Order: sequence, then structure tokens, then C-alpha cells
Amino acid sequence: MSERPTVLRRKTFVVLSLLFTTLLGAFFLLAWVSMAGSGLDKDALSVMAAMLGGIAFTRRITGARIVLDEKGVSVVNPLFTHDVPYRYVAKVGSDKGGTLTITTTQAVEIGAFGFTGSIVDNFVGSTDRAVAQINARLAERRDLRGKNPTVRRYTQAWVADICSIAMLVCIALAVTAGS
Repeated sequence: MSERPTVLRRKTFVVLSLLFTTLLGAFFLLAWVSMAGSGLDKDALSVMAAMLGGIAFTRRITGARIVLDEKGVSVVNPLFTHDVPYRYVAKVGSDKGGTLTITTTQAVEIGAFGFTGSIVDNFVGSTDRAVAQINARLAERRDLRGKNPTVRRYTQAWVADICSIAMLVCIALAVTAGS
């Protein structure tokens, strides 16, 4: 039986994601409803595009996290995800700025955007707790073999990607509706 992956993310990211997605989504809907009787409106489409762009940006940023599964650690940053098998992790710590970094056995440093240094983190210590959790998992799993030393891939963020495509559609409609 496989164990569930452990997801490390800042609680503020979850709250901010929900708050901004709801707020910007409400403004998007208001702009959409304003076009109900009048047809395509360049200004409303521009507002809709801006709100969708804001949602996409917010969801990418606040989706940053670290996932610990059976085989390795995945650092999910806004654009790229780094999958590192446990046996290829040389060191986990935080740099001078307080950002959580994972150094691989190939001397590649991977910064975790979800745990960048902040003034609040100096008091809360979420980066230090995440480092401790990763190091504890490393102690348990170091001997497991992984296929590739490190894999870098595009981060999947379905809501952000759909909002980005919808934003481009709104921009195209606004350009064609405008004079």
C-alpha cells in the first residue's frame, strides 16, 4: 500500500489563493453580467481579461509548494517543478535570505519559491519546520533508488492555465470589438 504524499506549503498561500481567486472572479462576473444587454463591450472585456490575468498570476504564485512522496522530493515553483529522488539530495537548508534550498549531489541548488525568506517567517519559522520535515524524510528514505538524478518540468496549474487562455480570448474579443 502506498503512502500519501506530504505537501508542505505556507498557510498564507492557501488563504491568499482563495481570497484573490474569489475577489477577482467576482469582478470578472460583474463585468460579464454588465455586457448582458448591450453585447460585446471593449471596456468590460478588458476588465475581464485583467481579472483573469490576475487570477492566473495569483494561482501560479500561491501554488508553490514542496511535495514529499515515496520516491523523492518535488519542488513546485510557479513555472517549473524539480523532481529529485531522495538519494540525489545532498543538503537541505536555508540560504542567507531565508529561502529554502535543496542542493543535489550534482551541486545544483534548487530554491523553493513557496518558502522564500520573509519578515513574518523570522517569527513563524515555517521554512525551518519544512527543512526539518524534509531532513526527517531523507533519513528514512535515503537508500531508495530513483531513475533520474533530477527532472525539471513545466508546472501544471490548470486553473491558472485556463485563466490565461481565457484572458487571451478576452483580449482578442476586446480588440475586435473596439474601434
